[in-house]
Amino acid sequence: MLKMNYWTDKWDLHEDICPCDVHVNEWIAAQGLRNKLIYHFGTGTHHVVGIEQARNGSGNAVIAITASIEEYQAYIKLVTENAGVAKSYLAYFGDIYLTNPRLLPDFDIVTMVHLCEFFFPNTASAEYGGLTDRKVLDLFTDKTRSGGHILFYMRSIGFEKARPIVAAWEQEARVERVGEFKTLLVYRKK
Repeated sequence: MLKMNYWTDKWDLHEDICPCDVHVNEWIAAQGLRNKLIYHFGTGTHHVVGIEQARNGSGNAVIAITASIEEYQAYIKLVTENAGVAKSYLAYFGDIYLTNPRLLPDFDIVTMVHLCEFFFPNTASAEYGGLTDRKVLDLFTDKTRSGGHILFYMRSIGFEKARPIVAAWEQEARVERVGEFKTLLVYRKK
């Protein structure tokens, strides 16, 4: 059996190093978005997006992926000790490059804040069967409702690799650039 690619580390909250999750929550609040379904790429052990959206009374719900065993274990501990969070925040363990679109609903907001950060040398091989970063972006664009938003993190460790992918996607996909919010690049699906 072929092992799944996963991240052998964890990401604790360090706003001065990686504020993207905090900025995602601030952007959602600034837009006054309520009762939205959010897909979040990368949970961190802090689970800031899921916790804030569960507790702020917005009615928003979050589905988030992590490829870190430690981050997933932190989620299990979180919802075990805070059942209310589990009602609107679901984190799952997996490799985003193996995403099957049939297993996902449509979303109002998609964060691609870690695009191009976790691609392994074997990811797109026939044996592993993973998607490329562009195909991941296309898949989640397809899963974004018309009028929904797709967010990128401009300080990501993979953003220099993501920049040309995002530029080509902007020209080819049915999206429009809305602008920037702090460290985020924001698009709307037409």
